[in-house]
Formats: sequence, structure tokens, C-alpha cells
Amino acid sequence: RDYLITVDYYSNFWEIDYLPDTKSSTVIRKLKAHFARQGIPNIVFSDNGPQYSSTEFANFSRKWEFQHHTSSPGYPQSNGKAESAVKTAKRLMKKAKLAGQDPYLALLDHRNTPTQGLTTSPAQRLLSRRTRTLLPIGDRLLQPKVTDDRLALRKNIERQTKYYNRTAKDMDTLNPGDVVRVQPFEQHTLWSKARVCNTRGNRSYDVELDNGRVLRRNRRHLRRAAEVGKDMSVHPQPEGQNLTGLTRNEGNIQISTTRSGRVVQQPGYLKDYICN
Repeated sequence: RDYLITVDYYSNFWEIDYLPDTKSSTVIRKLKAHFARQGIPNIVFSDNGPQYSSTEFANFSRKWEFQHHTSSPGYPQSNGKAESAVKTAKRLMKKAKLAGQDPYLALLDHRNTPTQGLTTSPAQRLLSRRTRTLLPIGDRLLQPKVTDDRLALRKNIERQTKYYNRTAKDMDTLNPGDVVRVQPFEQHTLWSKARVCNTRGNRSYDVELDNGRVLRRNRRHLRRAAEVGKDMSVHPQPEGQNLTGLTRNEGNIQISTTRSGRVVQQPGYLKDYICN
């Protein structure tokens, strides 16, 4: 079964909808119901699935006047808020099924449970009130009360960023025209040579393969590729011989180039030897 998880970034209040299919029209119909109930958001962030990258969804975002941003393909970490809500929803549904309980009651309890590090629940942050559950509660606690947890949420994000940056390293920025290697999503597949043609910001790039195909990839999936310089001449390949590369001697260092143009240099510890 396919489900749609729609989560509010501030309150972490999420909705779950069953999808009979994954067409753009079906997803749009579910989102329209949420927007009619809660209001139209300024920005909608989603993955790069075909139902979100379609012309129909682009027309929907234009008519309803909201910005639509998509994450890099193959990099769900850039859509972390939705991915976290998906994990929570799966865990909640599995536990409710194993216990033989109504999953919607479990969802109701989750929405009224205070978030770790905060004193309010998702329902309180979105609706400014607690919602009634099967647990006994006084009428006074069900009265509406506006809360502002932006400062506490910001501190939570700063703390998470601090722990994540302990082991994370910044990767150098790529510029249009840079030659790179693109990591394939399939295992045991060679990296493809490409050239950066556009930067999308937030470490996302459009790259063009040798066959003219344009892909969008995150910086983590790209590696700089060395090219043979213009002043580096190579000997023509003799006819009738199947050579894997062309070589040229400069002093004691032998430089080889592969068919794809990658430069392969002789290791330094072999500089005193003649290698054929």
C-alpha cells in the first residue's frame, strides 16, 4: 500500500492518507483537502518523485501560489523532516497492528504527546490546544492557549547541528564547467563522466553526461575528475593494437591517460625504475 505523509515543519504535526495510486492527480487531491483545512503554505518541500516533478503538479503550485522545492534524487537526507515523519508513521502503524489497536487512536495519542525537549505537543503547536483523547483530562486543560516554541525549536536544531558537524566535513563547491564523476545508484556500476551545467544551491547540481542527458545530483554523489591539459600532447594510438591508454614520458615520470580522459601518474616510489 502507498501512503502520503504531509507534515508541518513548525509543529511537526503530520497527516497520513492512503493512496490508491501514486498519480499526480491523486496526490494533489489529498493536498488540496489539507490546504483547505489548514491554509496554503508558503513553501512545499517534497522528494523528486514523478508525481511531484510533473507538469500537473507545477501547474498546481502556480495556481495555488506556493513555492515547490524538491530534494536531490537519491538523497533523502535533504528531505529529513518528511523522512522522519514517515519513519514515525511506520513505527506507529506496526505497533498498533501488533497490539490489535485502532491505528487512528495511536495517531491521536501521538499528536497529544509533548515533543522531546519541548513542553508542548504537535497538536498544541498547530491548533493552540490539546485535543480530547480516551485518557481522562480536565476541561480546563482543553481550553485553547497560544504557545510560541520557536526559540526552543531553534535551540533543538542548533544542538542537532552541533552533534552532526562533529564528524561532517564541508565539500568544495563546484562551478559550471567543472568535470566530475557521477556516482550511480545501481551497485557494481561504473561512475559516469559529466560536466556541471547549473548550480541549484544547497549543494545540489545539474550535470550533463557525455550522451547529453542532464541529471540532478547532490554534491555527495559527485567527485571531481582530472582532465588532460591542453599542453599535454599524446601519441596517436597505433593501428591494430588494443591499448588501454596513451603514455608520454616527462623525465622520470610516466603519465598515462585512460580512454575516458582520466590522468594516471606513476607512483613516486617507482621514479628510479623504468616501467614499460
